[in-house]
Amino acid sequence: MTRIPTRRWGVAAAILALGAGAVACSPSPSSDAKTGGKAELVVARTADVDVLDPARATAFATNQTLALVYDQLVDTDASGKLVPGLATKWTVAADGKSVTFALRKGVKFHHGQSFTSADAKASLERILDPKTASVDRSYLANVSAVDAPDAHTLKLTLKQPDASLLTALSYTGTSILSAADIKAGTVDKKPDGTGPYEWKTWKQGQQLDLAANKGYWGGAPKNAGVQFRVIPDEASIVSGMKAGSFSLGIVSDPALTKQLANSDRMKLVANPTLDYHVLQLNGRRGPLKKQAVRQAIGCAVNRKDAIDTVYFGKAKQTGPIVSPAYSYDPLKGLGCTDGDTAAAKRMLAKAGYAKGFHLKTIVMTGQYSTSTNLAQVLQAQLKKVNITLDLDRQQTNVYVPNWSKANFDAAVALNGGSTDPYLQYNRYFTTDGSLKVPAGLADKKLDSLLRRANATTDEATRKQLFGELSEQLDTDSPWVWLFRNQTYYLQANNLTGFTATPSDSLENLRTAGLS
Repeated sequence: MTRIPTRRWGVAAAILALGAGAVACSPSPSSDAKTGGKAELVVARTADVDVLDPARATAFATNQTLALVYDQLVDTDASGKLVPGLATKWTVAADGKSVTFALRKGVKFHHGQSFTSADAKASLERILDPKTASVDRSYLANVSAVDAPDAHTLKLTLKQPDASLLTALSYTGTSILSAADIKAGTVDKKPDGTGPYEWKTWKQGQQLDLAANKGYWGGAPKNAGVQFRVIPDEASIVSGMKAGSFSLGIVSDPALTKQLANSDRMKLVANPTLDYHVLQLNGRRGPLKKQAVRQAIGCAVNRKDAIDTVYFGKAKQTGPIVSPAYSYDPLKGLGCTDGDTAAAKRMLAKAGYAKGFHLKTIVMTGQYSTSTNLAQVLQAQLKKVNITLDLDRQQTNVYVPNWSKANFDAAVALNGGSTDPYLQYNRYFTTDGSLKVPAGLADKKLDSLLRRANATTDEATRKQLFGELSEQLDTDSPWVWLFRNQTYYLQANNLTGFTATPSDSLENLRTAGLS
């Protein structure tokens, strides 16, 4: 479905072409000719935020936005290295079973209240509370106690050593909230963080405005604020960029980038991401209960054809593990080659489904424009083995609840990746995972491999265990892993200081301005 474990990470962008072009119908220009710190950045994207609580955020646009309003205890630099956030330093106990954080002093929430350890404690305990229904609760599964011995010290006691905890504490889902807001029950009403931008106004489905936090502890943003505009059609985003209406446009359809040749008003940045496309299968329903059927679907899908058709070859096939640090055979454990319809038919016949079946397949619209095209390609490919995908296109606010409750046979999804495979999958495939329902399948082997890999910091052991995890996921085939594509950032020529990240985070808007 969606999720960005919004991770701050470095940049691997490739700047491509530019150019000029005629302007078609487009949103009217908004520029008031202000520059530097007085200018407001206007960002156009197809999606809007769907919730205001970072602990419950799954959609990309929501995580992108809330990451500008809230801070976390830990941050990452451009190379992916963990660096101080609201915690200035941390100490891991010799046995690995506790972490003590020294918290930053002099930080204030946007409403004026000073940040203390009470806020950090309340925020993490709120995520751990099942009543919160946080999608990120699994990240803190090893935390047995949260203590605040003084106003600027926080101690986490762990059930066992946790190799990924600090990385998890850099995610938007573990943002630090105001204890007063939590007590008042206003967290999901109006965001109030310590981040570089303050929440101003939100016209749902249209426009969202953030104002620069001039007193930000990390340095004030180099602009007056950010205005997000919801433009449902990516072609209109391109038109608006050509007309000079936006500072930054975000699109996913590579076909549109061909229109940018010879444009002199913008540059195009194609940014590889860790986000990955999958066809999720609900292994608790009908024919999908059989492993052989799920494997047959994985064999029948031709990933290369999908990449060529939907993304003009500008995507990379992936297996279950997307982190560049852990590379494995993407199909090991599946027992076939890519697009092997003959093998798929044999497997379906042996499982008793030679004549095929129908799958209710949900497809999200609004977050990325290629979802329907990809769904139709998969529909055509699986028809060759007598499996019919009955496509049900749904807006984000309909798709997300259905996805969360596993109200589907299959789901065309774009999920957020991670540099740490444990964090990529612990929410889905551990026995107490926050997203074990939409995962569609439970397997004790997956649970064991994930927990063992997270309990050690020995890198050779982790690589071995994650390799076994990748193979077991292929064998179980709860999902069909497809590919990772690129996100395209259309940058106005007067936009300076913005760099894209593999996580699709927009955190670098803070350092961007207009010349």
